[in-house]
Amino acid sequence: MFFGEPERILIEVKPSEEEGAAEESAEKEKKEELDESVEEKPVLIPKNFTELDRLAYVVSAIDNDTHVVPLGAFKLTPEHELNRNIYFKGLDKSEVGMEERYLHFRGVQDLLKKDLLDKPDSIFHSDILDTIANDLPKGAWSLQKDSSATTVRIRSLLWPGYVAYHVAGTRNFGGAYFGNGLKNKDLAFML
Repeated sequence: MFFGEPERILIEVKPSEEEGAAEESAEKEKKEELDESVEEKPVLIPKNFTELDRLAYVVSAIDNDTHVVPLGAFKLTPEHELNRNIYFKGLDKSEVGMEERYLHFRGVQDLLKKDLLDKPDSIFHSDILDTIANDLPKGAWSLQKDSSATTVRIRSLLWPGYVAYHVAGTRNFGGAYFGNGLKNKDLAFML
């Protein structure tokens, strides 16, 4: 859980005497070599791990694991940039409840998809992102249609509190996280 104090130190790093001396010598060298154009080795200075650092990590992890979009909503340009597909009209009513039709909106992590991106014909494929159907453990997503079977609600069971939606036959889709920042690590035992 979070305490609501961004500057609260969770892990304190105490620099050793050697690190303190190295830090001082690096500052002296930097001042002396301002006029020279010699590349320097970056000096890593130990930093305390605060609640703000933890929050940034958790938000990044949630976004990586949960941000989903319908298949075809984005396309790859010839410059290998990902842009909204202006010709996307939404998933069909028959497809809207299928896990295979939803993709993670993140950097590709599947090795086969990475190989596909390196090929020149990758701009002609609509499934260039990782599908949620391949997520582990199986059953980590819950897809629920409304009574008209036109709108689907997608919930993550791994990160309780994430919900996404898509309306069939339209460009309307989105998602948001309203959880406590705790990952459900017991999900594999619950399925």
